[in-house]
Amino acid sequence: MTDSRPSSYRHVIVLVMAVGSFLGNFVIFQMAGLAPQVSGAAGLDQAQFGLVIGISILTAAILGMPLGALGDRIGVKPVVAMAIFATLIGCAGRYAAAPSFGSYLFWMFLIGGANAALNANFIKILGVWLPPSGIGVGVGLYLTGIGLGQTVSIAAGPRFASMESAFLFAIILSAAVLVLWLALLKTPPNLPKADPIPMSATLKYVIGKRDVWIGGIGIFFLLGTYVAATSFAGTFLATVKSVEPKTANLLASIISFCMLLGALMSDRLAKLSGSSKIFLLLSGLAAAAGALAALWLPCGPVTALALAVMGFGVGTYCSYILSLPMLLDYIGPVYAGSAGGLISTLQSLGGFSLPYLFPVLAGEDLGRLMVWLAVGFVLMGVVSLGLPELVKPREPLKDNA
Repeated sequence: MTDSRPSSYRHVIVLVMAVGSFLGNFVIFQMAGLAPQVSGAAGLDQAQFGLVIGISILTAAILGMPLGALGDRIGVKPVVAMAIFATLIGCAGRYAAAPSFGSYLFWMFLIGGANAALNANFIKILGVWLPPSGIGVGVGLYLTGIGLGQTVSIAAGPRFASMESAFLFAIILSAAVLVLWLALLKTPPNLPKADPIPMSATLKYVIGKRDVWIGGIGIFFLLGTYVAATSFAGTFLATVKSVEPKTANLLASIISFCMLLGALMSDRLAKLSGSSKIFLLLSGLAAAAGALAALWLPCGPVTALALAVMGFGVGTYCSYILSLPMLLDYIGPVYAGSAGGLISTLQSLGGFSLPYLFPVLAGEDLGRLMVWLAVGFVLMGVVSLGLPELVKPREPLKDNA
């Protein structure tokens, strides 16, 4: 990096990344907002509908590493552009095809392309455009795009005149984001160009790095537990805590909102703690404590506080771990795509598998499910104790006397 880069354009880069993350999640979770229409048109049962959405998350698990390595090899801009184009094709196919379980699986797998490429490569872009002190905020804004994409798509689904009009809007949105990506994403001025490294070499290098695996396992537990928490929190509050359904859904949204707040504050809090290991452990324990407090304490204002603590702990942890490729000196911009791809693969596997596993372990008992969520959050914190210390100690003040 060089100081000659125009600082104002860094904001454009972050905005483009956030818009990309918004798109990747909007077109996937749009199906959740249209659940009754989609299930009715295609004759899907609950398990089939879950797979239709889950297949897009699985796309990142399958393609995350090769897309990250390809970003290291030929550059992030063309790789993500091709992936957004694949998402555009998937949206067009979803709109034109006759509704069926098989067709939805195929087109939703393609629709997951933008998410797969962005999740693997976004930290590489932020790492070369932002100073170290700004990467945490950049990651937080990227996560904000994810959260808004999920929230807006689910809320907007019933407001479209028809399922077809909603799918048509997704096509237009995908095309617009592709144009923005091609027009606005740029390489920082005066950034030295490294010799291209074969994909096999970058993958072999990253796969052999223990710290990247530890970060990926941590975020495996994080995303899977977080998806399960946001999926079942409203139902838990309505059935176990006897909260009116509309109020229950509003309370459940506190988790996502505070996750975004935690992501934006993660870097500063880690430095205040003085130890990344302790910081990540406390983030996991805080999220677990929030889940258990929501279960065990009487329903009231303290419930909202418990859910806020849960979401905040998730956000602080998530932002820091996603920044890991740029925090490890031996990864950096050269291998960030491959490392991000490995982390993204494990992250997506968690997001796909744990929301199915936890309900099976809990049976029909939503209270027991909250306990399993706490276990997942504790595991993500404990796993991170295996990472090296990433908060650099402050240099002692020099004596000018």
